[in-house]
Amino acid sequence: MFQAANFGRFVLAALLAFPAALPAGPPWDKAPQKWSLADTYKILRDSPWSPAKVSIEANYTQRHVDRPTGIVSDSPVNVPQTSIVRGVEVSRGKPLPDISVLWWSSKTIRLARMRLAQLRSSSGSATGPLSVDDLPDFVLAIEGQEPQRIFRDAKNDLHDTVFLELENGLALDFISVNFVEATETDDARTEFHFPRMKDGQPTLDHNSERVNFHCRAEAKNPRQGRENAISVRVEFKPSEMRVRSTPDL
Repeated sequence: MFQAANFGRFVLAALLAFPAALPAGPPWDKAPQKWSLADTYKILRDSPWSPAKVSIEANYTQRHVDRPTGIVSDSPVNVPQTSIVRGVEVSRGKPLPDISVLWWSSKTIRLARMRLAQLRSSSGSATGPLSVDDLPDFVLAIEGQEPQRIFRDAKNDLHDTVFLELENGLALDFISVNFVEATETDDARTEFHFPRMKDGQPTLDHNSERVNFHCRAEAKNPRQGRENAISVRVEFKPSEMRVRSTPDL
């Protein structure tokens, strides 16, 4: 018993003496003005608000459940008397260009973008406080001039092919799309705005384990030698999109 007690005290003393040995928390739990260049890139390219991108070819589908058999089908027979199944049909074809999709309404992402500009400034050592306002909508942003060109000139109705697939299987449609031009510090981006509230109820559970962003568009006027279509699905995990245990969506 004496040896066990002594060993416990020894471990405690070692932990106190070498705090650097303890695992560090994620960079977004630090104050934004303390983020390093590596921290900002981590947040903007590999974080719960910008997960590893998965590029896939996908076609929007609207199938139905056949009541007698319970089988999901795309047959047109008796469709009005069946339950609609909305989804995405995936095929592994030629690889598509990698794009950046950000949960832009989160303060973490926008603060990381501001901190990146701060670090790239002439001084390179700015440490002033940073702040951003809350946004009234959930906003998902797709960065890049080429994606923006495709969305501006889309052949299809974007409301049919851009939506959030919630954890309960329902789809949340966007209410507006904004095209933000490139600046000296930021690339062009296309912002899809989704409502936070609908019929007096929150549209998204902050504790959801999975929310999929589906996005597909094809340029009406294709340009030779350029990418003229975009088709991606990105999975976000709202339950992990937290800063010091507080949801940040």
